[in-house]
Amino acid sequence: MNNIELFAFLSNGVLKWNFFEDITDTVEQNNDVEKDNDKNSILEEIFPPREWTQVNNKNKVITLRQTISREPSNRDEVAKMIVMLNHLEQFYRFKKKGICETRNYVYNLFFDEILRQVVILDEDLGAVLYRIQKEFKNTIFILKYMLDKAVMFNNLYPDTENFSPEFLKEVEELKRINNDLKIKYRLSKQRYLDRVKKKESGEDYKLLILLKVKYRMLMNYIKRSTEQLKEQMNMMTPSTKTSYLIQSKINSTKL
Repeated sequence: MNNIELFAFLSNGVLKWNFFEDITDTVEQNNDVEKDNDKNSILEEIFPPREWTQVNNKNKVITLRQTISREPSNRDEVAKMIVMLNHLEQFYRFKKKGICETRNYVYNLFFDEILRQVVILDEDLGAVLYRIQKEFKNTIFILKYMLDKAVMFNNLYPDTENFSPEFLKEVEELKRINNDLKIKYRLSKQRYLDRVKKKESGEDYKLLILLKVKYRMLMNYIKRSTEQLKEQMNMMTPSTKTSYLIQSKINSTKL
């Protein structure tokens, strides 16, 4: 079954209705009304007739009325319903647990038709099943209300299934691009730090070598100056040497 047949089935509806009739100028007899009310009281209470107005080809406003069908379904129609339900589950891929609007909508469509068939077979059993359905709907409504309040007050993230697949795909693509950029940034930063570290280590090494050379030159200069001073001191006579030392002491005191 393709999607066209699936949507055509949904457009016609799962619940079976009679053909609509024009009741603009129709006057029902009292005995017929009472007879219909006695016969369709429970069924019409569950599925009340639908009435609407529209303009016909003569530009006249007419009132149309459509009632629920009392025709039972055969085995072929039941088998078709099962096939349709399986196709809808595969098409929408709604989650099996928790609160899901799509699953609730699809199951209600088929449940209404099943309820109609049960009412036709046994009105009392159908009335009990209808009461159970209303209780389940009330419970689901309360759970949804509590969930909405919890999301509102706890600032939880919204359900991602409410977004379109295109939007979710775009978000995933942006996340992937963001992660790639983060990885590129980390690699480029690490390469830059490595280059700076190597550059600093090279400059420090050159500076250390230069300081060692200057230190050696300074030490050699001091060593040569000391040796020359010793030689000059040895060449002096004792008296000259003593007077020189006294004069050096006086000069140092004045400083």
